[in-house]
This record gives sequence, structure tokens and C-alpha cells, in this order.
Amino acid sequence: MQFIAQFRETLDVAQSAYAFHLIRARRVVDLLAAKDSRLSEWFLTGDTKDEALLYPVYEADGTPTTAAIAVLNEEYRDEGHLAKSIAMWNGHEQKKDGAALSLAFDNDPLTHDFDLSLGEEGANASRLGDFQSVAQVVAAIADAYAPSYVTAAPQKYSPKQVFDDKPGVGWMIYLPKVITAQQVPEARALIPVPEAGRKQTGTIIVSVTDSVFSADNPEHLEIANRIEIRLVDQDLLPAYSDI
Repeated sequence: MQFIAQFRETLDVAQSAYAFHLIRARRVVDLLAAKDSRLSEWFLTGDTKDEALLYPVYEADGTPTTAAIAVLNEEYRDEGHLAKSIAMWNGHEQKKDGAALSLAFDNDPLTHDFDLSLGEEGANASRLGDFQSVAQVVAAIADAYAPSYVTAAPQKYSPKQVFDDKPGVGWMIYLPKVITAQQVPEARALIPVPEAGRKQTGTIIVSVTDSVFSADNPEHLEIANRIEIRLVDQDLLPAYSDI
């Protein structure tokens, strides 16, 4: 499963503020760890497994480690004006257990990126649970980054989405808009963000609720594609060039 978000930085963040970016990502990482213990530890990627395991990203209390910050400072020494990224790995080599998280920032006028990929047991599996559990992760990303969208879909879904110049719906998509069932009748669920009790600022549109979304299931693909067309018809799905 892959979670992708793109956003413009609205906070006054100094370039090379690596600790800030790691602390903000921790808001999502803590939720992941609560759902899957294999997602509780993260390491900076390296050329080899042994090298990567030398640099844990977080201390036990959630603060970035001194070693991780030092590695990032050295990597981008004298490159303060250039785009940067932080690549993390959960330390598990088997594909079904592995996970990778990439943060791209300091890259104006381009968008900033959040990209989380989780290995799965199979095409019909979700290590995070059902659609409601996965939607909690999408909502956490939306809360942390105030993005133009967040998608959750199998990696195999990308070539099967309708539009190449816009994000696909996949299992679900968050948009920073209040969206109703009348606007998207094909959706199997519409989840307000934030949760009840606070003013709604966005909506998670879910394509499948009775099982794990599979890019190999023609019915699932048809529902997601129909939602994409419906959103575009109403000018609700942003183009990448407009983000």
C-alpha cells in the first residue's frame, strides 16, 4: 500500500530544518506503530543494510536522533538552497514486512512530497486493517501537512487510474473540500476530516468498504475510476500542475 501527499509549505520553516520535518512526520509514524509493531522503528537509508541500521531516526521519546541530524547536515553541506529529501526504512528486508518513507522539501517552486510505501502479504491484504483504519492514517497525514490531496492505493493501481495528470482515487483519496454523497454517489463512504466535533475542512472519499482494495479486482478498479471521472467532471480533482 502506498500513501502519497503533496503540499505547499505554509509554515515559516528554515531551510535544512531536518528536526522539524522528522518531528512532523512522527505524528504519522506514531499512528503507524500503534497499528503495526514493524513500523515502530525507522532508520535512514544507506548503501547497505548494516550501514542503514547505524542511523536510527528517532529516540525512544520520539525526538530525532543526533546521529540522523548529523548525517543529513553532512549530506546537504553547502547545498542549503537546493531541494532536499529524507529517506527512511523500517529495517525489515522481507518485502511483506518492509516499509519506506520519503519526505521531499525545500524545493520551491515545486511541491513538497510525503510518500509512504508499505509491503503487504498479498494483493488482497492490508497490514493496517480495514478501510476505517487506513482512513485514520490518511486523516493523520492530512492533519500534519494540510496537503492538496492524500491518496491510499496499491502501487499497482497507478497505471490503471483514469488521468495521468491528476492523482488517482485508488482505495481512497483525501481532498481539502467538503464533499457530499450527491456530488460523488459512486463513493462507498465519505469520511469528514477532521472528525465530528470540529469544523470539517476536508473529506476522505472511499471506493471500497467491504474488503481490501485490490488493483487486480475489476470491480474495485471500475468504482475507483468512476469516482475519478465524477470528481473531474465537477472540477474537484486537482491537476498536478496546479498544486
